Amino acid sequence: MKKVGFWLLGIFAYVIFTLVMTPASWWLKLAKLPPGVELGPVTGTLWSGTAQGVSVKPLYIPVLKWQLDVGSLWRGQLGVDLEGGSLRDDNYPYFQLKAELTPSRVTVLPSNLRLPVAGILPNIQLPMPADASGSIVLTITEYQLGQPYCSVLNGKASWQDARFKAPTGWIDLKAIHATLRCENGSIVLNTSPDNPLSLQVQAEVLADSYKIGGTLKPDASMPKEVHQAMQFVGQADANGNFPITLQGRIRTK
Repeated sequence: MKKVGFWLLGIFAYVIFTLVMTPASWWLKLAKLPPGVELGPVTGTLWSGTAQGVSVKPLYIPVLKWQLDVGSLWRGQLGVDLEGGSLRDDNYPYFQLKAELTPSRVTVLPSNLRLPVAGILPNIQLPMPADASGSIVLTITEYQLGQPYCSVLNGKASWQDARFKAPTGWIDLKAIHATLRCENGSIVLNTSPDNPLSLQVQAEVLADSYKIGGTLKPDASMPKEVHQAMQFVGQADANGNFPITLQGRIRTK
């Protein structure tokens, strides 16, 4: 009986070894990439490999590296380490992501993600044309995939080197910080008012749309054009805070 068990264990180990050591380019021939996703040359194996150039419109990732951890596969759990983009050039995304996959759950462990604002704007329907720059930086403490986006989410977000373009030129907002959480499957972001606009809002990312509500009160140091523009935002309350309400669609194709 013990010999049968050893044989079965050996066969299982051989199959797993063969699968993970098969060239990644061979697996790609069997896989159908999602619409809008393009891969450059791929080297390595399913276990550890590199893709030179990944296009996920409208974003472009210069390099993508992956590493699988099959040590817990006998428990039905697969570990995945991903690193991609460019750390030095903030015109490109950059991420370090560590996840655990099971047949019923996708869990992201502490991970970091940076996205260029200019690459995100084309996918967001705004009430008026807008131009902005800087980077969105996400620090994820805990995340579990759910419908439409999450079942668990804890983390922080910030808009670093935040700037937007006014008719008279670029306006520096320095940085805007926020917390992240999950509510009924949607991603919820709450900003801290310690920024030049005193922007304090709650933003909800829904299935295919977004909703933003809160207040802002431009600091006296902001250009006069910003203060003049407040007349189009609405009527200030007794404390000088202007209400802000935005909603729109998120383009996924």
